[in-house]
Amino acid sequence: MALVVKAQGSIEQILVSSFPKSFVSKVFRHCWGKNNTPYFAGNCFKGVVYFDERMAAALAKDEGFSWNGWLALPKYQHLIAAVFESGLELTAVFRETESRIGTPAIQVRTRTLQFSSVAPRIADDHVAVLLGSVDKGAMVFTLKDFDGDFDPGKLSATITRLDDFSFEDSLLTGMSYDGREMSMEMGESRGMAMIDPVLIGKDGVILDMYDFTA
Repeated sequence: MALVVKAQGSIEQILVSSFPKSFVSKVFRHCWGKNNTPYFAGNCFKGVVYFDERMAAALAKDEGFSWNGWLALPKYQHLIAAVFESGLELTAVFRETESRIGTPAIQVRTRTLQFSSVAPRIADDHVAVLLGSVDKGAMVFTLKDFDGDFDPGKLSATITRLDDFSFEDSLLTGMSYDGREMSMEMGESRGMAMIDPVLIGKDGVILDMYDFTA
């Protein structure tokens, strides 16, 4: 019999990759030319990267860079996870019985992704970029061949942080029960919002549009 834990709330897909500096500059200059306000230029950059594939492909081609959408970029880090926050609903299902679990009752192990883990993969003429989406949905964790009584105190969660990437959410990237790792898959989701891109120099410094348009 299987033990299933459903985590319902905000589900984020996070991708860390890189862009040529010349491509970033070209997009910002295109956006700045349409409306020379930082707010508009930032939103325009976000729109080009996520939604305007034709424009992104044209600007990338000028810089010798192939563009097939943000999800086709090289994946230096790629995470799909629930946001571990007060709004997250955890439900255990065992023997056709559902039990709500409060997040404070779960043992938490935190790991932090360091920028140094991706820095060697960034070419000198590139910058790192964090991109992503957020949906409302669920992640489903399963432990097969489970016997005995369910004890929520034996659940533990692995939380992943990306502070080096100027990303504040804590992500639920794994669960285990009594030391046994549970498999993870994405459940149903609905709606989608896009995360503001974060640009990072090879030295780990967070960059903005002025670093590319001066």
